[in-house]
Amino acid sequence: MTRSRRGPRFVLVLYTGLVALSGLLGVLFSLVVADPEPPRLLFFLALPPTPIGFAVYGAVSIGFVLGLPLAGVVYVSRRIESVDG
Repeated sequence: MTRSRRGPRFVLVLYTGLVALSGLLGVLFSLVVADPEPPRLLFFLALPPTPIGFAVYGAVSIGFVLGLPLAGVVYVSRRIESVDG
């Protein structure tokens, strides 16, 4: 069975787009909300309440939350050669 490269490429583009969108939404949040609380990246690293701080917070948080399961799926799919029914 031949493997198609369009599926993995689509998932990578979708993942990158979602991470970029969350960074953009972090910037927009900091511009719309008056006097926001400083974000805490992964619950321990305080970031400044600036557009850059919220962009980093949004992008890294979503990248981490979506990236770990995606990495698990990639790992398992490369280890399993076929499924016997």
